[in-house]
Amino acid sequence: MKNSLIAISVAIISILMTISCTKDAGVVEGEMATDAEVILSQKLVGNTIDNCKEGTLLLFLEEETIARIESGEMEAVKSDIFVDKNIICFEPALRTPKNERLARELGLHRWYSVTFDSNIPVRKFAAEVAPSKHISAIEYNTMVTLAADYKVRPFSEGSYADTKATEISFNDLYAHYQWNLHNTGDKSIAETAREGADVGVLDAWTLCAGSPDVVVAVIDGPVKYTHPDLAASMWVNEAELNGVAGVDDDGNKYVDDIYGYNFNTAGYSNGQINWTTSGESGHGTHVAGIIAAVNNNGIGVSSVAGGSGNGDGVRIMGCQVFDGSYAASDRDMSNAFIYAADNGACIAQCSYGYDPGSYASDNAYINATSLEYNAIKYFVNPENCNHPSIGQNLVIFASGNETTSNAGYPGALPICVSVTAYGPDYLPTGYTNYGRGCNIAAPGGDYSIGAQNSSNKSQILSTCVREVAGDDYVWMEGTSMACPHVSGVVALGISYAAKIGKKFNGDEYRDIVLTSVNDINSLLLDGTKPYNGVSNAVVLNDYYKRMGTGAIDTWRLFMQIEGTPSIVVATGERCSIDLAEYFGGSATDLTYLGVEVSDEAKETLGISGNPTMKKGLLEIKCTKNGSAKITVSAIAGGGQLGGGNNIGGTEIKREVSIISRGVYSTNGGWF
Repeated sequence: MKNSLIAISVAIISILMTISCTKDAGVVEGEMATDAEVILSQKLVGNTIDNCKEGTLLLFLEEETIARIESGEMEAVKSDIFVDKNIICFEPALRTPKNERLARELGLHRWYSVTFDSNIPVRKFAAEVAPSKHISAIEYNTMVTLAADYKVRPFSEGSYADTKATEISFNDLYAHYQWNLHNTGDKSIAETAREGADVGVLDAWTLCAGSPDVVVAVIDGPVKYTHPDLAASMWVNEAELNGVAGVDDDGNKYVDDIYGYNFNTAGYSNGQINWTTSGESGHGTHVAGIIAAVNNNGIGVSSVAGGSGNGDGVRIMGCQVFDGSYAASDRDMSNAFIYAADNGACIAQCSYGYDPGSYASDNAYINATSLEYNAIKYFVNPENCNHPSIGQNLVIFASGNETTSNAGYPGALPICVSVTAYGPDYLPTGYTNYGRGCNIAAPGGDYSIGAQNSSNKSQILSTCVREVAGDDYVWMEGTSMACPHVSGVVALGISYAAKIGKKFNGDEYRDIVLTSVNDINSLLLDGTKPYNGVSNAVVLNDYYKRMGTGAIDTWRLFMQIEGTPSIVVATGERCSIDLAEYFGGSATDLTYLGVEVSDEAKETLGISGNPTMKKGLLEIKCTKNGSAKITVSAIAGGGQLGGGNNIGGTEIKREVSIISRGVYSTNGGWF
């Protein structure tokens, strides 16, 4: 379920327009205005006062003022701005970013935070300081609230003993419930379950199961770093782990940030990740488990990028922005993005977002949340790329759970990836947002279509906080669950690229992620499906071509990383595939030497005998859902090979990937 952050918004102008309006209104810099409320309205950007954090303000200072502060005149500036006021703290809104040049270019150095007596109304304090010549703009430090339905459904092994949702080879005890990783179409999950409605990771694991140098920052609720299925997957700040308690041993401005940091200023753990606050649901821990619960360790669940049991899974950095029922402020979330960029994360996993009705356009969001927006830009800037195999870090957001025809922000921004959700039936869930701003689909779970007496199984099983749920594993559903599937696949792809020595620049890697998909539209032509007990609640045609590019597929991503073309065939049907795409326009005239298929590939695809080539057409029948590579050989020049006493042609070979699916696009689905 999605951590929806809802704040009431108004039409807001940008900082530059605000400054311009201030001057146009006849306010002379250095003079105190007679009407402080008018000046405040001209300098105010961002969200309304509703849900703001009491006793704090965010101030965007003039460049000249910043220069004075940096030259040692902090006390003089404070006296000028806060005349006769008792303030508790006046400091930069962000901890010092490592990339100072970029931070200054984005204006992040000009944001300051002031803390004052919480008994003073925030608007009154803001109006009194607004006329200061030092302040270009003012933003309320909004405390967005959690608006998610945290239905944590307990897991009970004995209740689901008949389930065989998957055939995962890892020895994790509950892997056979994880249809999201490999879906066999088991009807005990849902009567409408479809084989192949998963992230296509099973066969990809034979090539790569992860890499510890790939770090995913989970910007969410707390990740329980002592969880038995997550402890070995945590990013560890060795300097702090082996340092002195209470000391910033690595000098990154964060004390004791061993597994990450708690940025939630409403929490009570002084920066320590904390999962015991009243109202905690285990959401962040559930998300982390989908990405990197340790695979093949004999306990719990499997995950997308949790390795093979040899310490080779990706790592999770805990960036806590929610603490129980306390939500983060704009300042807290911004610091989380800066921290993740500066401490090695190459993916920011974000299963939260503002209600899709809060902002009507990219500019409306950007103008309203300038600090957070520029912190995201800092994270994705190529200068801050944290893995040599990709050109820039990626930000993955949940699209939202409001059944609305556009994604929520920040995920709807072009610099982010927004994820929609489908169920084990390969159809959109009744809760998912879709349409504008949505980029790609992944399993999110769908309680409403669950088999009778076992509806939980159609959701997503993952790790949780025992102190909250009474167990280490629970079922949840939502675009919050779809989002980490994409983050896990993206992380796995980076791991594989590094393994085979491939590197990508700029947006290249993101672009191949968004085109490494299976068709989902062929299922959405007509009809309805149930949701929340209403038999025809979801009108499927509404989602046609509006779930993003398609359903993410790990094997496809690996093949694109390799540069190996993929061909989709229908499981159980004899298919003829034109190979002119791979052997040229004269493919029908070539002499073919044969098709090489390993025993492993035959088993994976359910092939008996070898596929054949006839006049440029590959004839193949696969009886299983699966993915594997085959090699086709032909002669370039003549009907026989040269060599020895012969004059003949040269042998040419092309390796192609075969993807066998029960559901596939009629155009072959090649990308």
